[in-house]
Amino acid sequence: MTGTSATRKLTIGLTGGIATGKSTAVQLLKKRLPSAVIFDADLSVRGLLEQNDLVSEIAQTLSRPIKNADGSLDRKALRECVFGSLENRRLLEGILHPKVREECLEKRREWLRNDASTMFVADVPLLYEGEFGFSQDLNLVVATSRETQRSRLRARNHFDDSLISSILAAQLPIMEKVARADLVFWNEGPMSVLKTQIDHFIDEITIHE
Repeated sequence: MTGTSATRKLTIGLTGGIATGKSTAVQLLKKRLPSAVIFDADLSVRGLLEQNDLVSEIAQTLSRPIKNADGSLDRKALRECVFGSLENRRLLEGILHPKVREECLEKRREWLRNDASTMFVADVPLLYEGEFGFSQDLNLVVATSRETQRSRLRARNHFDDSLISSILAAQLPIMEKVARADLVFWNEGPMSVLKTQIDHFIDEITIHE
């Protein structure tokens, strides 16, 4: 890894695949470096999808019944709609991605004015798929084998194999993300192994002053 001044602000993109352990990696990084500012793209999307006016816009664009009686989002209906159709997924992304990216950029602008923090991390699942650039210095990928992704999704989310395949097909193969990364955290073992990798990363960017 190239040297990085401890006082220079570092902007990081963190991604991976579904069920590879991105959220765990962010938690470990934040615990080791509490001053780091984190942007969570999934949390941003969840917030956007709680806005009934935006849900109405999405329903109209997709021409599908994805709203509950109270106007809120029927998440199961939306998931089935977008993961069953590439066109629908792209329409949805066309609505959500610009809003998520603007939230990310605004949070980074706030961070740049914050002298107490030297690291900004954007956890963005579709960092590569959506060409989600935000002037990052490094891209980190949390990776596992495809079979581990499948087994975790079955155990954690109780998705069937058809839905899992559709979700995985919507993302770049994990090894393509690995090939494009500046640094990879391989997350097949216990959490302690992932923690060791993150600790080493933090030590490296701190040592190379």
